[in-house]
Formats: sequence, C-alpha cells, structure tokens
Amino acid sequence: MHTRLRLARGMAVAMVLRTPPRHGRIAQPAADHDEELTRLTGELAHEIKNPLSTIKVNLKLAEESLQDVDLSDPGRVSWDQARQRLAGASRKIAIIQKETDRLEQILDGFLRYVRRPDLQLEIVDLNDLVGDMIDFYSPQAYSHSLTVRQSLAREPLMCRVDPGAVKQVLLNLFINAQQAMDTGGDLMIRTARRAGCAVVQVNDTGRGIPPERLATLFRPYQSFRVGGMGLGLATAKKIIEAHQGVISVHSEVGKGTSFTISLPLAGEDPASDPASE
Repeated sequence: MHTRLRLARGMAVAMVLRTPPRHGRIAQPAADHDEELTRLTGELAHEIKNPLSTIKVNLKLAEESLQDVDLSDPGRVSWDQARQRLAGASRKIAIIQKETDRLEQILDGFLRYVRRPDLQLEIVDLNDLVGDMIDFYSPQAYSHSLTVRQSLAREPLMCRVDPGAVKQVLLNLFINAQQAMDTGGDLMIRTARRAGCAVVQVNDTGRGIPPERLATLFRPYQSFRVGGMGLGLATAKKIIEAHQGVISVHSEVGKGTSFTISLPLAGEDPASDPASE
C-alpha cells in the first residue's frame, strides 16, 4: 500500500507499507535498489578516501613546519629558516584547500546524481537548443583544434524538455568528445526526426572506446579518464530517461564514438509517425 503526503508544489513524501514476502524472500525491485545503493555508497567512499588521506598527511606536515617556528624569543630567531618553514606550511595549506574543493565537487556530483531530476519542462525546438549549444561550445572546440560540423533537421523538432538539463547533457557529450581527440579532429552534430522522436547524434573521430568498457559506460563512477569522477554519462542517462528518452553509444577503437539521444516529439504518437514507416 502506498500513501502519498503532499507537502508543497512539486514535493511529496511517499510512505510505502510492504507486506512481508512469503518464505522470507525480498521483492526483486527492492533488492535491486538496495544493491545499487550499496554499490554507490561504496564507490563514494572510495572516491573520498584519497582526498581525505591527502588532507590528513598535509595537515600533519603543516603542523610539523609550524612547530619548528619558535617566536617566543625574537632575538634568537633564525628569520630565514622561519620564513622557509612558514612558506612550507602555506604550501601544505594550499594543497589542503584544493583537496577540500575536490571533496565538495565529489559530494555535489553524488547528490546531483542520486536526486530525482527536478525538470522545468517547456516545449522548444530541439534544433534551436542544439544550435545554441554549438555556438556556445565552438570557441572551446577551436582552441582544442576541433572542427565542428553540424547538420540540423530542416523541419522543427518540437519537444517537451527542460532546456537547461538537455544542454547539460549535450555539453557533457561535447567535452567527452574533446577529451577523446587529444590532437584535434572532427566533432559532428546531427539532428533528425525518426519514429515520432527527435534524434540528436554527437560523433567524434577520437580514439574510440574498447568493447569491454561499453557495457558499463553509463554506470556511475566508471570514468576511464584521469581525474574524472565518472558521473557525467551516468547523470546524462538519468536526465534523458527522465524525459522518457533514450541515450545509446556506438564506438570503434581507432575510429571514433557516436552518442545518440532520442526524445519524444511533443504531442505525437511514435506509432502514427510517417517517418517510422
């Protein structure tokens, strides 16, 4: 039995009363949720362990540097040595600040991922939205020796979406493509109408993704980039699915990668779309 308590606009608390399953078996959806939660918290703990270790070590080193500076008797102080010690402590504090910022980013990313997307939906032409993002990203592409090519559908692709959320997904795909093309290459963006949906393809001519990595590419904390948190594509998938859409990937090592986003067209039934025939 489900009881839903309305708290405010857009907010609700769902109280779920479950009948104990027979023979002590756990319902499969609940078991899957618990397993996913356990895995996510384990990955989060792993992500924050390294910054915490770095903070701990540098706090100890900064403490040792400051303890060696005795200013109780200024006449006996070696000012050169004191300055060196204070400069060393200052460098350690800067490292600590950097790692605390990193911890904040890790936790913010985790919270953004686990929260249900709060979509602000409106009907927009996906061509305009994609075009805006291409214009926004083009200077960065140019600075990384990337050639941006676009082929947008001639007819409007009206979709009910959260523009900011979809732009976040597109920017993540653009940056992923950039990182896959270290020495430059082509970034190709296409839109089309297909089977009652608006389709966006983001293709690159980068290094490609090995087949064994494709199966877990959209799982959280599966980054294969040094310094990456591995939440970008997982969050992108969550956002697209919240729009009742689909995101998929095709890649060939040495040739490049193609991401495809499919979003329902506003007010249309895919089964009745002539483009699907």
